[in-house]
Amino acid sequence: MQKRKEQRLTDLRKILEEQGRVRTRDLAQMLDVTPETLRSDLDLLESQGLIEREHGAARLRVLDKENRQEKMQVTIRALQEVKDGDIVFIDAGSTILTALNHLSSRRDLTIVVNSLPAAQSCLDMGFHCLFIGGQMRRSGGHTYGYFAEQMVDNITIDIAILGTTGIEGVDGFSVYRAEEVGIRRHIIRQTRRLVIVMGRHKLNQPGYYRYASFREADLLVTNHLTPEQKKRFSGVRQIVEV
Repeated sequence: MQKRKEQRLTDLRKILEEQGRVRTRDLAQMLDVTPETLRSDLDLLESQGLIEREHGAARLRVLDKENRQEKMQVTIRALQEVKDGDIVFIDAGSTILTALNHLSSRRDLTIVVNSLPAAQSCLDMGFHCLFIGGQMRRSGGHTYGYFAEQMVDNITIDIAILGTTGIEGVDGFSVYRAEEVGIRRHIIRQTRRLVIVMGRHKLNQPGYYRYASFREADLLVTNHLTPEQKKRFSGVRQIVEV
């Protein structure tokens, strides 16, 4: 019972991280829980200072202005690595979707995603989008599993831009849910260049399920690090600090 609750809370935070403000009735549907159960989960996260609630909706607490700016700077710098004609896998974080307009000057891009919200954002911006099909997780609208992995295995990706939930305790880059690891491993095998984006605030956040070691990253784009912080990323081929 406790393990299911922990997973549900993790899923809830992930949805809010990716989609911003979400109506509580939509959250209950995504998580397939009763309104009472959702209310209990939201009460707990609110008591921990992790979320804000407003008029039948919830959102993660807004990062302070400095953190928001740092996260956006990192994302924009990572997108500068994309070249005309590239096939690009884009992670589904809210910041990177907001920053996609910085690719508007590129020509002949194909953006590959495994998230329905990300696919819709790409289409709204006029990008050519390739959506990876497969088993779909109700919360967040992500695809994963055998069929998604088989589709990835038939794509040669020029550059994959992925985020991380944290690095503490995993000696690498991680995701919230175990089922996300498989498709990311296939993406890494199919990409010519792996770029990781990580805001400095993720340095001391716990890792959950590791999908890549430091040495597998071709480029880490992050905020300015102290020499001691930089030592933690031993093995990363290149680090760019902004």
